[in-house]
Amino acid sequence: MPTATEAEEHLRVIRSLMEKATIYRAISAPSALVGGICSTGFGGWLWFQWRPLPQGIEEVAFAHWFFFGWMAVLLLTITANALFIWRAARERSEPFISPAMRKALWALFPPVLCGAVFTFASLFLGSVSARWNLPPIWMVFYGLGLLATAQFAPKSIPILGWFFLVAGFLSFGFDHWLELTRMLGHGETHRPTAANLLMVATFGGFHLIYAACTWPRRASAPATLSSTP
Repeated sequence: MPTATEAEEHLRVIRSLMEKATIYRAISAPSALVGGICSTGFGGWLWFQWRPLPQGIEEVAFAHWFFFGWMAVLLLTITANALFIWRAARERSEPFISPAMRKALWALFPPVLCGAVFTFASLFLGSVSARWNLPPIWMVFYGLGLLATAQFAPKSIPILGWFFLVAGFLSFGFDHWLELTRMLGHGETHRPTAANLLMVATFGGFHLIYAACTWPRRASAPATLSSTP
């Protein structure tokens, strides 16, 4: 059983997280914009760069660009988000790694760990074609990570999490997404291209829509914003 002191500390951290939900919403909008622009930019470049559709040896090269390129997009987005959080913490004269951040990171750890395990298992234990099954896995665990913050995040973040989770479930099986490449003028279905376009539609499109819907409407400090999404 937790002691009274531990319970008070737990409540204090929860209260701090809830008070900062509005601030984090203001931070999450620029972060989503960075992620959406990077995702759309890289995915669009990859699509236009590899036309006609890569086959054989070219498909192996496409797989490397696909995996490491999307990992670079992830790192850029995480870096941007960390910079936004650091700047907001400095403005409030608070430490960057606060008790509230540690609690948030701990909530994110299980889905992030599971996503990493599935990703590297596909990379090192599966064939090249196994990488085309990664987008639904990334969407599901990313959605679970956002939902894990529901107790102390603004309502808009869990809503975004549900969109990713449902999209990930719907894209398992992947066959219906293959028709997307035919519709876009390739004349044939192509799993690598469909996987890339699926990433653009979700990690690009969802984040851009989220940024547009949650962007601060006033030029004042984030703390003056309403916490209602």
